[in-house]
Amino acid sequence: MSDYQIYPPDSFRSMPWRNGLGSTIELLAEYLPQSTDFAWRLSMADVVSDGRFSDFSGYDRTLLLLQGEGITLKYGNGQCERLLEPLQAARFDGEVETEASLHAGPIKDFNVMARRGFCSASVNTRHHATDAEIPVDGDILLIYAVDGSISIKSRSWLPITIESNHLCRINNPSAEKMTASGTSLIVIQITYLGDKH
Repeated sequence: MSDYQIYPPDSFRSMPWRNGLGSTIELLAEYLPQSTDFAWRLSMADVVSDGRFSDFSGYDRTLLLLQGEGITLKYGNGQCERLLEPLQAARFDGEVETEASLHAGPIKDFNVMARRGFCSASVNTRHHATDAEIPVDGDILLIYAVDGSISIKSRSWLPITIESNHLCRINNPSAEKMTASGTSLIVIQITYLGDKH
């Protein structure tokens, strides 16, 4: 049986952006061995004005829209991505110059970052789930309840209830079937590369 832990909002911590233009709420992070750099991190941020994203060279990023009327990300190569709907995602390299433009006022986003070459992160979402299957193929399974409580079921344990705005971490999830029921959720799977964990 896999072990799990629930992280409530009062366990999250606030920290300044690298570029000094705002702050982020770190939900959970794991750090590289003998380093102050993280291997992976989940965070949320309120974006209240247009501007350039911080440089996170060496990281793969996934950014999801949580609240607001939308945001456009313009990358240094000239490409753009528009996030218009809740839980719509953009995926990009942390070293790519990225300019953010708000569509109609502030937004809140959810960020997943993984250190390239050390681990990878896959990110999926579910809206108004009813026994929706959750893919299980990583070393760590992380589930965030976006706007209401979530029930996670498995053959190995009693249902896990994740309250709204809480995060659940399941270590070494088995390959058996898991399902989720509830409102909206974000599912993150962390996979370590080689024997690094």
